Amino acid sequence: MEKITAVKGMQDIYQPEVRLWQHIESLIRSEMNTFAYGEIRTPIIEKTELFVRGVGDGTDIVKKEMYTFTDKGERSVTMRPEGTASVVRAINEHNLLNSGEPVSKFYYIGPMFRYERPQKGRLRQFYQFGVECYGSESPFIDAEVIQILYNILSKLKLSDICVKLNSIGCPECRPVFRQSAEKYFSGIKEKLCGECNERISSNPLRIYDCKTPSCKENTEGAPVILEHLCPGCSGHFEKVKAALDSIGIPFTVDPRLVRGLDYYTRTAFEVTSRHLGAQDALGGGGRYDNLVSELGGPKTPAIGFAMGLERVVIAMKNQKAEPDFTGGCRAYVIPLSKNESGYAFKLLSALRKANIPSQMAVSEKKAGAHFKDAEKLGADFAVIIGEDEIKNGALTVKDLKNRSQKSVSESELTEYIKG
Repeated sequence: MEKITAVKGMQDIYQPEVRLWQHIESLIRSEMNTFAYGEIRTPIIEKTELFVRGVGDGTDIVKKEMYTFTDKGERSVTMRPEGTASVVRAINEHNLLNSGEPVSKFYYIGPMFRYERPQKGRLRQFYQFGVECYGSESPFIDAEVIQILYNILSKLKLSDICVKLNSIGCPECRPVFRQSAEKYFSGIKEKLCGECNERISSNPLRIYDCKTPSCKENTEGAPVILEHLCPGCSGHFEKVKAALDSIGIPFTVDPRLVRGLDYYTRTAFEVTSRHLGAQDALGGGGRYDNLVSELGGPKTPAIGFAMGLERVVIAMKNQKAEPDFTGGCRAYVIPLSKNESGYAFKLLSALRKANIPSQMAVSEKKAGAHFKDAEKLGADFAVIIGEDEIKNGALTVKDLKNRSQKSVSESELTEYIKG
């Protein structure tokens, strides 16, 4: 019978790699506690309308990549392709902006789904960590959000990371830029891909985000929005840069950096790693001051980012920045025959009650084979239980790291191993 495999573009994560994922997630949660962000968990399936309105019906995500289907109630639903729209829907639905807090801060960790061509660091089911902050236009909040992403990547021991920064303006200053961009790209239509030809009149800003080599090349001489910012956006951007300087976050201004979703305004940023190849972004985000109101809530300034966990894992492996995860099992209890198994099982329970990670040999093997199993598990100690050990009330404990052994009473065992 043919073996059933995972769906294309979706992967299993298992030991020992899952320990690396747990390490990343643990560090994220610790950092979020430091910055006073609370976790939010939203459904994987949402009404399709949420992403059409929130992400933008002209984006590649909505036009090509969403997992959309009709449920048994004849409703169009979509597996979430990103996290921000879901969080905005949740805060509007549950009135979370009226909690009395001056600024509302959330984070999420979970799977997203996009039907695109699978490649290294880009899957159809992928995991994102994201941060969303509501209720402040302050440039210091922009700097704080960028600092969170930079801190996490730095604490994961990733080097050669680069913060790229831009401002993509607001509805007040974009029309002037749009006219300039339309004029420029209309003059080089034959050098652009078919989709970018459509974008000239619909949304020329998205041409800057096109991954087609010819389009990327032909944005080099194109107008940049930094030259068209209104005084409000220009002043805000200068304050963001000054705030990052003040806390020692290095950055590069990239005037052609835009985000792939339609809801962004003002600050846009990306953090990249040269250890990822062409698809070098570890995470990115920006302001979206109009999205809350566009999805039915009050006018609310907002900023956030998303970080791809798969890409972080790849970067850590490429840099050999993975922590040493050996020693997951502290003690390996070895009954020398079936007669000692019951006693060994009770002892195993006592070790676990003392929060000592432990396992027990459950197959009949020679003592040497048991020791090899203990070493494969990364155990520090082997606790040997034979007829003599039970009779004498003293257990033989072998230190597998130092290659020594000692006779220890049952009452002293947990303290000995802990020590």
